[in-house]
Amino acid sequence: MTTAREARLIRRADRRVTRWANGAGTTAEIAAGAASRWRFSVATLDGSSTFSPFPEVDRIFTVIGDHPVSLDFGGGPTMIARLGPTPFAGEDGPVCVAAGATEAFNVMVHRSTTAASVEIVEIGTAHETAADGRVAVLLLVLSGGLTTDLGPLEPGDCLLVEHGSVHLSGPASVALAQILDR
Repeated sequence: MTTAREARLIRRADRRVTRWANGAGTTAEIAAGAASRWRFSVATLDGSSTFSPFPEVDRIFTVIGDHPVSLDFGGGPTMIARLGPTPFAGEDGPVCVAAGATEAFNVMVHRSTTAASVEIVEIGTAHETAADGRVAVLLLVLSGGLTTDLGPLEPGDCLLVEHGSVHLSGPASVALAQILDR
């Protein structure tokens, strides 16, 4: 049962896609909080590019596509495995080299006001996703599908909960992102 809340489904097809400032890729925004406190997006990566720096922002970068990438912060490249959430400071604009066309889930928070976490979770037959004192909770379906009391979710679709809770069931593999006040 859905409780009083702000929760919504965000379909992959409904995301607004924009080119990066450097032209090396695209970003599809999933959702953003007021006053730029937080943002969820999916980037399309292919080849080599340098990430734009974002002062006072903490990032969590998770490869969700088929190919890994390497990030080089100046000390040599580090391979980032698929589904391995990787946090770093937004001021650090690493060089990114994708092993092939891939996608990455990005969570960005303004570090003076918010903190974030990302984990990969398997959802079984019955589960409840609740804001429970968090600023926002987002589920990005990676594989499988979810049935929620707001409607079904397919791979690439998201459930955003900012207040209250939503009942759901799988089976599905999801990226679970949480935004917390500092």
